[in-house]
Amino acid sequence: MFDIAYRLWLLRQFSKLFLPPLAAVYTALRLLEHTSNPLVPKSILARAACYILSLPVYWAGWIQLSNWDNERRARKLGATLPPLIKSKKFGGLDLKERLVNGMSNDYVGVVFDELLDEVGADTARLSILWSERVITRDPDVLKFIVSTGFPHFGKGEPAQIRFRSFLGKGIFASDGERAKMHRALARPYFARERISDYNAFQRHSAKVCDILLSHARRSAPCDVQDLFARFTMDTAGEFLFGRDDFNTLDMPLAQPNVEMAEGSKSAALQGGYGDFVNAFEAAQILATRRLAVGTYGWTVAEFFNDPVKRHMRVVDSYLEPLVRDAVRRRKNLEPEEKGEYESFLDHLADSTSGKCPVLMCRAEAILTFCGVPDVQLIKDQLLNILLAARDTTAQLLSWTCYVLALHPDIMDRLRQEVLAAYGESGVPTFENIKTLKYLRAILDEVLRLFPPVPINVRSPFNDATVVPTRQGPLYVSSAGMLCTWSVPSMHKRKDLWGEDADKFDPERWLDPARARKVVDNPFMFLPFNGGPRICIGQQFAYNEASFVMIRLMQLFDRFTLAQKEAAPASALPPAAWKTAGGRKPVEEAWPKNAITLYSKVGDYLR
Repeated sequence: MFDIAYRLWLLRQFSKLFLPPLAAVYTALRLLEHTSNPLVPKSILARAACYILSLPVYWAGWIQLSNWDNERRARKLGATLPPLIKSKKFGGLDLKERLVNGMSNDYVGVVFDELLDEVGADTARLSILWSERVITRDPDVLKFIVSTGFPHFGKGEPAQIRFRSFLGKGIFASDGERAKMHRALARPYFARERISDYNAFQRHSAKVCDILLSHARRSAPCDVQDLFARFTMDTAGEFLFGRDDFNTLDMPLAQPNVEMAEGSKSAALQGGYGDFVNAFEAAQILATRRLAVGTYGWTVAEFFNDPVKRHMRVVDSYLEPLVRDAVRRRKNLEPEEKGEYESFLDHLADSTSGKCPVLMCRAEAILTFCGVPDVQLIKDQLLNILLAARDTTAQLLSWTCYVLALHPDIMDRLRQEVLAAYGESGVPTFENIKTLKYLRAILDEVLRLFPPVPINVRSPFNDATVVPTRQGPLYVSSAGMLCTWSVPSMHKRKDLWGEDADKFDPERWLDPARARKVVDNPFMFLPFNGGPRICIGQQFAYNEASFVMIRLMQLFDRFTLAQKEAAPASALPPAAWKTAGGRKPVEEAWPKNAITLYSKVGDYLR
């Protein structure tokens, strides 16, 4: 489907930039034609020069007047503008280059820290192509954006058009009533009775354990990032699609020590599932890159060619038959045959066809108003939930194994806790899994240092928004302005987390004094967002990750990193990191961002 939304947005913005000065010059020339003023340009070249010169004059005047007006409004409201990060090149192109390079080639979040440190603030403004945006690592600002000031902020049009060709109009690319509808559709499927059904976890984690045991017997490295992505894909297959035949864990794994083509996040996979994964991950990276380039930058560059579409055709070819089959199957059932929904897909098939009494009015009203076919709505919702169900939990598991390999003493203590609770073969349950305090502390510490969604964005709905902070109210000037925050930057602030903020230390969650800081200031820890749009699947992620880690601890007493010998050279962190600050010197894998955090080209362990 041809995505016209971002092209229309760009044309609207260009009309605001070009039409007023050109119209003013045209009107002035027409009026002056009837005068005898010798200064009136007569030649075509002279008139063309007037039109061309009017543009920078208008833009410079508009920018200066906007700055004065913003300062005046901020003073009137008793607020201050966030400090401005100065650029050294025309149009802030140096800042654009730093953001693109930092988000593509550096440690996740570091470029935000560097920019904020330059002005000595936790919230600041920067201007790229004369379009201002706000960046922050301040929990007070985030508390207002995602919670107390929630009615004033949303994804915003720039974010929605950035993700439209990838996530459609699903839950992660929607605002207002549409977002409420998507959450209402999804929430019943994340009720306790659903997330506490460990049968699927047990079946698929048994395959994971068998694969790891097979590698251990051969002393062969295994890419656990790929392994856990398959595990979460297979469990999502049952949870979302009602299918137990995805069996991605039965397919050939990426082989270490073999030159393989690199996919977007890991070694390129083959076959139908491989095509889907490669396309899905490539679309994620392209959508993330748009954020760094800026809305003007990517809409201009992609005006005639949307590179995401090529990958989404592959994704659609994988998902659409599943969706159409479910819709057809549910429609052909008699009411008395339906009973409880077998999967989230069955639930969506009924809910979007007006047969779900609780959701019928809201779903039908929005569908009718927006003209979205049932199948398209279901695909959008499934793709959004699949992104959360597959990627976030897989990365939580992968990074947990990674840090346990870096810290064998912590793994020893975790294994002791697991064996004391379950022995070598006991099966965890929803009720008793919560008693493993050290496991939960480890997962929280992994989420602190390696948050699933490291960079997030909102935009104010209206002009002149005042954001309260402990340092005084801040003024956000215009509707639609990008407000971007770096979760890793906030999670590693030493004034919030202590001088050891860069260190992996689960004890911080068991120490009552340190844990109390998070209770008193919960928005300093945002691995699953917060407020009305807090992740509805966070408990599902905790349960799934906890179950798998318990099974692994019952079988293995040691994980060993094998990145240097098994991963391609491009996956290894740059040598310069060894002398840098923060976490760079200790990392053996390269954290990267493509909507979700991942380890570049895999995470190999023995």
